[in-house]
Amino acid sequence: QITMENKIIDFLRESNKTISFAESCTGGALSKRIVLIPGASEIFHGSIVSYSNNSKINILNINIEDIQKYSAVSEKVAKEMAVNAMKIFNSDYSISTTGNAGPSVSDNLTEIGDCFISIASKEIVVCKKIKIDCDRQSFISKITEESLNFFINTIIKN
Repeated sequence: QITMENKIIDFLRESNKTISFAESCTGGALSKRIVLIPGASEIFHGSIVSYSNNSKINILNINIEDIQKYSAVSEKVAKEMAVNAMKIFNSDYSISTTGNAGPSVSDNLTEIGDCFISIASKEIVVCKKIKIDCDRQSFISKITEESLNFFINTIIKN
């Protein structure tokens, strides 16, 4: 059985491309899934777990006005996270995750269960919103799974 991680690593290796991540709501789970695969170091440049708004602003260079206007859990911020991680790590692709696992939200712009996954490359920046209603651990697993799947369906396309 070929896992999604294997499929992504094989694709990147064969196309001589690299990837990085900017994780918020997944807290490093996406990175863990990739680094568990032997040979990941050939294609994986790194990850930033920017859980707080502070780290999004100071490490990922997310515009504070965008967080205030749209929320940290928004398409705008998810796209900025992916694009900026790609620049920071000098990778060909980047995936970002930002969402509200609950039990509360930090602003009145989003709801518990809202999540945005963005993929950036030099050619495209795409974003997908999903809503998940489940416990925290399942939330993280599902977003991680959705992120890998989104990359396969958007970039690899088979």
